[in-house]
Amino acid sequence: MGLPSGHSPLVEHLESLLTGSAADLDLQTWKLLDQDSGRLVGLRSDMTPQMARIDAQTSSAKEVRRLSYAGTVLRARPDLLGGSRAPFQMGAELFGVEGAEGDLEVLSLMVESLVHCAVPDLLLDIGHVGISQTLADAAGLEGALRAELLRHVERKAWSDVRTWLREHHCGMELTADFHALSGLQGDFDVLEQARRYLGHYPAVRAALDDLQCVWLVLRARYPDLEIQCDLSEIHGHRYHTGLLFSLFGPQRGEALASGGRYDDIGAAFGRRRAATGFSLDIKPLLPGFPDSGRMGRVWAPAGMDDLLWQSIQEHRRAGFVVLQDLQRQDVPSPQDLQAQGFDAVLIQEATGWKVQRLDS
Repeated sequence: MGLPSGHSPLVEHLESLLTGSAADLDLQTWKLLDQDSGRLVGLRSDMTPQMARIDAQTSSAKEVRRLSYAGTVLRARPDLLGGSRAPFQMGAELFGVEGAEGDLEVLSLMVESLVHCAVPDLLLDIGHVGISQTLADAAGLEGALRAELLRHVERKAWSDVRTWLREHHCGMELTADFHALSGLQGDFDVLEQARRYLGHYPAVRAALDDLQCVWLVLRARYPDLEIQCDLSEIHGHRYHTGLLFSLFGPQRGEALASGGRYDDIGAAFGRRRAATGFSLDIKPLLPGFPDSGRMGRVWAPAGMDDLLWQSIQEHRRAGFVVLQDLQRQDVPSPQDLQAQGFDAVLIQEATGWKVQRLDS
């Protein structure tokens, strides 16, 4: 993917492997007895928590950091019937960037990864876990009761949701809000419907603003990409804190890639950091994976200018690794850029954006 690699062990002691949000992976983790120490060890079932720990332990609080990773993970149960229990997981994580700009970088990289593998007729499904969580908060319940309600929502068992709300005396207004949530799936118009039905929650309005920004930018970047929205989708709600996204191929069955925002995971390792990322199983994509060589690492300035984005994508498709500055700093000196491993910089000229080598 052209990003710095994060290296993590296949086997770790359980207290390290299942710290914080990774505890949700307990049932998916193979456990073994270490013959030397007598302690339990586990085989990793997801590399994302390991990347979050690497970032929390080695990055400064304000540093923007990108990590890529690739390796086999082992799962006690496949995600879907007939699925692999040993996928070769590949992914990318972005730490230290809050808001839509970071989500867009990760989402665009996810889309480009599948485009690069020649997957046709892509469908992107996006949602926001904060909407359901806001409604659950409005019920005024915590702990096990709140978790029980969200499990019903996660299963999309709406009759169970209504029964649960009635049994816990949550009121007609909240019941109506959950009923509205159950029907909020579809195209861009769903966001306006959500504002009409659920806009009395400030947190929901903020989530819809993020979704709208992401949708509009992606539609401009990828006119042929089909996008749909499911505002009731909350898979991984104990783990994610914001946008959720999944990318499907032409069969529209199992997601080929998925990810989302998970800002709280680093707190368990001593430092809460904004974080978003995605992962995929590379095995089903290998038939369409092209050979490519590294042509250079290019620094690009911050901004959402369409011509800048088009130039970034053109150079990436040509084989360059292009990293966009998200801290909105002035163009660093050639010496600083070379020290960071860059070979060139993207500059604006009268005729458009051009790559200028640092050694020229």
